[in-house]
This record gives sequence, C-alpha cells and structure tokens, in this order.
Amino acid sequence: DPVRAKVLAVQMENYNAQRQLLCSQVTQAAEAKLRAITLEILHYHILGRPQLVGTTSVEHSEHLSSRLDADLLRRLMLVQILRDLYQEINKVEIAERSIPQLAPLNKPLEQLEVSEIRQLARSLNIPMSFNLEDPENIARLRRLLEVPPENEERMIRALQGGIPHQVLNARKHDEESRIIARAGAFGAVTIATNMAGRGVDIKLGGELDEEILGDTNRVLERAGYDAYNMTNLERRDALLRMKPEDYSIYEEQVRAFLQYMDEMEKVRELGGLHVIGSERHEARRIDNQLRGRSARQGDPGSSRFYLSLEDELMRLFGGQQVTGLLERLNIDESIPIESRLVGRLVEQSQERVEGSNFDVRKHLLEYDDVLNAQRKRIYEQRDRVFTKEDLSEDIEEMLRVELQQRIPQELNNPEGPWRLLAYLEDIQPPISWNDLRYPSFTMRLLIDEIERRKPAEGASVAHLRRVLLELAENAFAAEREHVMKSFNELLDKTAETIEEQRKERLDSLDAFFETLEDRLEGEQPVRPQELAEELLTLARLPGMRLSTEQVRWLTQDPQRLREAIEEMIDTYLLSFNASRMVAALERRVGESLNLRPGQLNGMDWNEIADTLEREAGALFDRIHERLFGPAGQITRDLDSALEKTDDYLTEPNQLLDLLSMMATGSRLVFDRKTHRQGLLQTTRLRWVYLAAQLLGEVSPQEITRQVLEHLEGAGEALQQIFGAVDAMVLQQNRVTLRQTDPRLHEYFKDALGEEEFEQVADLPLESLSGEQREIVESVLGWWRQNEIYRQLLLSAISELWVDYLTRVEALRVSIGLEAYAQRDPLVQYKARASEMFTTLLSEIRSAVILRMFNLRPRQASAAPAAEGALAQPAPAVSNTPAGSNDRGAKKKRHRH
Repeated sequence: DPVRAKVLAVQMENYNAQRQLLCSQVTQAAEAKLRAITLEILHYHILGRPQLVGTTSVEHSEHLSSRLDADLLRRLMLVQILRDLYQEINKVEIAERSIPQLAPLNKPLEQLEVSEIRQLARSLNIPMSFNLEDPENIARLRRLLEVPPENEERMIRALQGGIPHQVLNARKHDEESRIIARAGAFGAVTIATNMAGRGVDIKLGGELDEEILGDTNRVLERAGYDAYNMTNLERRDALLRMKPEDYSIYEEQVRAFLQYMDEMEKVRELGGLHVIGSERHEARRIDNQLRGRSARQGDPGSSRFYLSLEDELMRLFGGQQVTGLLERLNIDESIPIESRLVGRLVEQSQERVEGSNFDVRKHLLEYDDVLNAQRKRIYEQRDRVFTKEDLSEDIEEMLRVELQQRIPQELNNPEGPWRLLAYLEDIQPPISWNDLRYPSFTMRLLIDEIERRKPAEGASVAHLRRVLLELAENAFAAEREHVMKSFNELLDKTAETIEEQRKERLDSLDAFFETLEDRLEGEQPVRPQELAEELLTLARLPGMRLSTEQVRWLTQDPQRLREAIEEMIDTYLLSFNASRMVAALERRVGESLNLRPGQLNGMDWNEIADTLEREAGALFDRIHERLFGPAGQITRDLDSALEKTDDYLTEPNQLLDLLSMMATGSRLVFDRKTHRQGLLQTTRLRWVYLAAQLLGEVSPQEITRQVLEHLEGAGEALQQIFGAVDAMVLQQNRVTLRQTDPRLHEYFKDALGEEEFEQVADLPLESLSGEQREIVESVLGWWRQNEIYRQLLLSAISELWVDYLTRVEALRVSIGLEAYAQRDPLVQYKARASEMFTTLLSEIRSAVILRMFNLRPRQASAAPAAEGALAQPAPAVSNTPAGSNDRGAKKKRHRH
C-alpha cells in the first residue's frame, strides 16, 4: 500500500524528534517571575519560534498580556540595561548576587515610572541613554537577549510596537478555532489558560488555508501531477520545478503556499513550539497536559515552567525551605534560578496534594455510596411500576402498612380516635356516581349502628325516625363536648401566654427606667418625645400614644408613668387575647357569639374566660334549639324525607342519603359585596365525633381489619365506575373490542373465553348480552384503575425523590458541623440519611393513598367522535378531587 508506506516513512523520519523538558526556573517574587516570562517570550519571538504560554486563570492571562505591550516592555528593557551597566561598571563577578542599590527596580512595572529609573541611574552615577533605539542600547540588548544579528530588525520592531500575541480564554470561545489555527505560525505568541483549546493539535507553521491548498492543487493538476495524493513537501518541490508563468492566475496562492512551507521549515529548525508554564498546578496531570501541547506527532518542541515562592503551591508546601536556601546564597530577588532541588520539592508537594485530594475523593465516595444505594432502590421501584402488569397487590400492601402504622398511633391520641376517622374521611370520602353509592368509613359505622338498632319485630318508620334523631343529637353533643374541651384548653394556655408576655414587657420596662435618668442628664440628652416612642416600642403597644401629660411624667414622675404603662399593657393583652378567643370560637362554630360592645371591659382574665365559656354554652344551646327544636331544621327535613317511606330502611344507599341530608343545610346570608341575600350551604353536624365513640373498645387489629375491608370495597366501587364510563365511551364512539388497545385483548379472552371473544370482537357494545357487558366493564375497570395506580406511583416517586435529593444535599453540606461535637460526620450522615429515606418511603406511600380514592371519572361527552378515532379506551379520570365543582364551562353571553 503506497499510502501506508508514505505514512510510515514520515513517522520514521520524525522518530528521532524528542520533546525537550527544560528545567524549571524559580524566583522569589511574583513580579520577578512575570519579568522572566516576558524576557523568554521576547527572546523566542525575535527568533521566530512559536510559543504557547499557559496560565491558571483568565485574569492572569490578561495581566501577562499587558506585559507584552510596548510601554511596559520598554520599561523592562531599561531596567535590564541599567542592571547590566551597574554590574559592568562595578565589576560584579556573580550576577546572581543581591544588589541592594538596585532594589527600587524590583517594584511592579506598572508602578515603576521611567523618571524613577532615570533618577536612580543619576544617583548611581551611571551614564545611560534612555533611547532604546540608540546603537549602544541595541547592541547591549542583543547580547542580553542572545539575539543573532540577522534578527536585529525583528527585535527593534518588537521594542517599538510590543509583541503581537493572542489571548485564548473562555471570553473568546467563538474565536478559539481561529486562534489555535495560527498558534504554530512563525513568531506567533498565544497566551491561554491551561484548559483552553484542548483537543486540537497546534501545527507548526500554522494551519494552511483550504482555499490556498485547493488552488495549489489545481496548478499541479494542470501541470500533470497527481496533486491530491502528494504530501506538502512533494507539492513544494514540484512547484519549485515549475516556471512562475505556469502558476497562471493562482500565482498569489502559490506564493502563499511556498511561504507557508518555508516558515514551517524555519519553525522546525528553530525547535518547534515552545510551551511556557506560568505556574505549577497542584496536580501533575494538568502540568503534563500543558507540556504535551508541544512536540506533537513527532514534531520538535520544548517546555519550561516558571515558579515563584509566592505561588500558592510553593507557599503551602516547601516554600520556606527554598526561601531559606535563597537567603543563604544571597540570590537577587529579580534573578530566576534553576535548581533540581526545587524541582524535587515541587514534585513532592504535588504528590502530597494529589494524595490529599485522593483521600478527599475517597471520603466523598463513601458519602455517595449512601445515596447510590438509595437511588438504586428508588429506581428499582420505578422499574417495577413500569413493568409490572398488575399493581393491585403493591397498592394493597402500601395501604396495609400505612394503616398498621397510623391506626395504633391515632388511637393512642389523648383526644380520642376522631382524628383517625377524619383522616379516613380525607382519603376516602363518600362515593356517589349515578345510582352507585359507597359510604366513607365514618358513614359505614353509622349505617351499621342504625341497622343494629333495628328491632327484631315491630320495626317502623317512627322507630327509624327516633334512631336517626337520637344519633343526630348524640353527634351534636359529642361535637359540643369536643369543641368546649378544646376551647377551655385554649383559654388555659392563653392565660399562661398572657403572663409570659406581661413578664417580658415588664422586664423591658425595668431596663428602660433604670437608664432613664442617665440618658436625660447625659452629654447628648434625648428628647422626651423620642423616649416616649421608644418606651411604647419596648412595651409592644401598637397603635397607642402617650398624652402630653404622660410625656411630662418622663422627667417629673417616672414611677407614675411606669404604673400607667403597666396598666396599658394589662389592658392591651387582655383585649387582644380575648378578641383572638372570640374569633377562634366563631370561626370553629361558624356563628357569632353576639357579645355586647364593651361587655368584656374591666374584667380580669379569669372573668373573661368564665364569660366566654358561658356564652359559648349559650351559643350551642341556640344552635341545638334551631336544629332539634319543635320546628328544628333537622327534624323538619327528616320528616319531609321520610314521608314516602312505610318501613324501617336498611338499604345502605338510602341511609347514606338520609345521613348526608341531616349533616348539611342552608342558611340565609347577606352578601356585603353584592348587597343581596342568598343561601349558604353549611355543615350542621359532624359525624366523626359520634363515630369515634361508636368504635368503643375495639382493638387496633380489629379496626385495621375493618378499615382494610372497607377500603377494598371502595376500590371495587371505583373500578366498577371506571369500567362503566369506559364502556360508555367505547359505545358512543362505535369502537368494538377488537379496536381497543391490543394489550386488552388477552384479558378479554381470559374473561370471555377465546371462542366467545372472537364471536363478539367485531360487534358494537350495545349488542352484547348483559353478562357479556358486565365482563367487559369489569376488564375495562380493572385496566383503567391499574393505569391510575401506575400514574399515581410514578408521579409520587418522581416529585418526592427530587425534593429528597435537595434535602440530602443540604444535609451533606451541613453535616461537617458534627465534628465540633466529637462525632464522626460520615456516621451521622449515614444515620440521618437512613432516617430521611425511611420518611421518604412513608411520604410516597401517603401521597398515593391520599389520592387513590379521590379520583373520579370525567363526565363522558354524548357527541360521537369520528370513526376510528379511538384505538383504546379514552382517559376517563379527572385529577380533581371528589366533590369539587366543574367551573371550566363558560357562561353563555347574553345579547343585548
């Protein structure tokens, strides 16, 4: 293969080229390091060698870039000339020794003015020309910079206009490719952060423009050469053998190609790309990556690092030892030195930092292992939800675990089991859909109680009426007892709060009046009005002001003012907390206490509490009379509902309707916004307190069994509703069983039998028999409910998992404080993360259970869809909780 042979020949030709790793240079000060880097950049730029200068930050790159401007570069040359003249005149034999007389030159170049250099030269009696273009200065700079005579003109241009260069950093990411393409050109200088431009080799001589190469190939093709299979060296030799007139219209492009090849050869002869590192990184890997930018693909190249004892790495590791060495040798601050000892110290420092970083990463990995184990478990659960066919067993297990934990906990509550019933009422309210009714667990207990009270003989409507009214009055009494007990506890707690707040305010008053005399007689006395405002602020009496006479008491009779303020505090605390108690009771009962204005004025808290308790009892008496009196609302509504009944009802649906009717009512109210009267639906009875008493001494295990059995029935009722709604949607849209989701076909075959399924698969649903219709609805209901469970599980896991990750990250950040308490942060992190994960699983379980019985189907539209519009049952589930009104329908606009 000629192509492979050519590649191998090029590789063998470049095999002997090696990367030169020049010894690092160390300076005592950061300023001296910048000057040394600038001098090396200037030296290689004059020779024409391309350079890449690596920095550690964008700011450092821009600082170094400013040093290559003409102004600062000329100042640096003047410093070098003055130093060399001083050593020459004073015959200094060891140039590296410190020279105290030249110490003023070591300040940063940005702060060193030319006038200061001129003044120092005069004070040292050194005759010196400050014109850098002076022949003597040019000759001296050629010697100091080691510049050959043929490059003198490039040196003068650099001194006059600065060193042309490019800065590559994150702020010029859109120009990155263009800067890298020219970084290997003759005399190019590129300043870049260590990580900028990685992944792209810097070609010696720069990148050759594709248009130039294309035009050159056309010239060679016209001359009979196979240009596209030639190397650049072969192209150059062929062009040199041709006459200039053969270049035709592409002469300019051919000249550019030949110039590119000549400069590439010059760059190779000069040593290739030279890389300068302005600082050693704590990781040797980064330094090696920077070194590796030179001498790529067998090209020549070299690299050198500059260090300062002020660099962070040297300051933290080994800097004192090197500083002591340089002080003993009396090395000048501005002179860089090369020492293998310093190189070994730097490598040892890097090894220590790398070891420390490894330990940190290893320690962090132990923290990550905790979260990774939890993440694995969560995603296993999500995968199970995605792939498992039937999720009913998982839902039942979640429900069982939740109830087994919650029921004993709620039964041990001092307030009684009503909280358990309220929770069950939240997760599973009564279900009502067309003719189907399913009660909540609270209603189930009441229905069972009504059935239990049915006499074996002589059952009648009158007896049912007495049972229902007795249950209603018992429910009202249980609610009254609960509210009054809670209200009395709130009154006692408020009394303690008033005493605490009074003590805090009196303590503030003591501090104020103890310093009052000193403040009034001080060097800068305070105005009485300002003191009065401060006093009211300390006493926390919003909206109150002191009278003019009381302000005078500040200076004339402070004790009298104190007594007045104490009285104001007592009045305010009693009035404020009494208003809170009244508002709390009225909000809870839903009616006003009808207190007379000023009725509570002048009372202490015990008298206020007695009055409120008495008024609350009177309020409940009025409500009882309104509900259960001779013309009571509940009595009247119950008689009206039982008019058409001839027997003692035991049908659960009818009893559920009666209980719901007795619990709710309407009341005439006045709307202050519209200034109209209207009916407001109100809650007359709350059955949970009576139902809590009906539980009696039933064991937690028995209650758990009853609740599970009841909720399983609720799930079956919802499944029946979902099936009926989906079947109705299929029927309205003329969808046959064969046109449904193919995944349903197997379930239809299992339920109907394969032969019967094939007989009815293409028939409309209305033509199915009653038994077949029930089977189809059962399959559709199970399918819809199973998909609902899947969506609930996925949404709960996803939402709560994201929130959990945020909380775990906050724990990870703050857990380090445990070390101050002599506790291992990692051990504490594992323990708390485990507790938080257990709580997460409980929250996921609660979120699913809270919503699974509250979803209801949407009302299906009666309008048929286009033929073939449905390939599977339409979504029949609304995410709105049960009992909410559909307010999405727009009102009709009346035309005027």
